[in-house]
Amino acid sequence: MGDAAGPAALTGSTRLAAVIGSPVRHSRSPALINAAFASAGLDWAFVALEVAPGDAAAAIDAMRVLGLGGLSVTMPHKHDVIARLDRLTPDAAALDAVNCVAWDGDELVGHNTDGWGLLESLAVDQDLHPQGLRCVVFGAGGAARSVVRSLAEAGAAEVVVVNRTPERAEVAASLAGR
Repeated sequence: MGDAAGPAALTGSTRLAAVIGSPVRHSRSPALINAAFASAGLDWAFVALEVAPGDAAAAIDAMRVLGLGGLSVTMPHKHDVIARLDRLTPDAAALDAVNCVAWDGDELVGHNTDGWGLLESLAVDQDLHPQGLRCVVFGAGGAARSVVRSLAEAGAAEVVVVNRTPERAEVAASLAGR
């Protein structure tokens, strides 16, 4: 189908997916995801779309109108896209943040895969599993909150959050349920 740069040729049937954010032009996601699409032999292409702060709802509306296959969502839109989605997964709802939007039939569903993605990466790359471990998370933003929640669900013995703002650290740490 193509090489690591993407599909050999875009056609009228090529499916399009994107990452939205601001700024986003520096993202390595298009190179990584296009390589995955090519490796899987999929007629898909992935691009970075600069979406100005405040325009997240319009981007979701555009996804519907244009039939985009999926969106990765980064700052500053992880919360703002929620208002235009049909439903959220339990993680996205609990975290009040979405990093992926995918179709389920004719519904757009918001997911939050940041924490799960980190734990999968640690398991595959390092054979590291958090069950019974004491863990420290630096930061209390959306991705960090997702990691805290995933660590707790995976059985970490303790999850400590370090952040510049103690109040935000407490909110993130509360997601560990302890």
